[in-house]
Amino acid sequence: MKEQEFSLVKPEACGLLGLLRQDTAIPDLPEPYARDIMLLETIIAGTSHVVGIEELEPYLRVGDRLTLYRIPDNPSDPNAIKIFNRDGLKLGYVPRQDNPILARLMDGGKHLYATIQEKSWREGWLRIGIRVFLADE
Repeated sequence: MKEQEFSLVKPEACGLLGLLRQDTAIPDLPEPYARDIMLLETIIAGTSHVVGIEELEPYLRVGDRLTLYRIPDNPSDPNAIKIFNRDGLKLGYVPRQDNPILARLMDGGKHLYATIQEKSWREGWLRIGIRVFLADE
């Protein structure tokens, strides 16, 4: 098998970007920050307080994207973050012990979201495992 040869020849008046974009550049180099960053694996807190969770559960699927909404004026937790499904129905909250850093990121303008990783009924309450991501924007 013949090895492919690469050469870096600067095209006339194209600058660095022209050099990097020419056909002889190394193929398939990964782009930096090309994917969202997984920050945390946790569960949704408070699902037992959601009215109608039994009817909603069959419509929640592994891989579903969830919306995180910051609630800074929550009297019981100033770092509160609500979690909603794709239809805008409240599922619960990021657990209190997991939310301080996420709240700071959101307060700083970063976009976070979650995905459902698993779900199961545990002694009368719906346990929903999630992963929280920092969106690459």
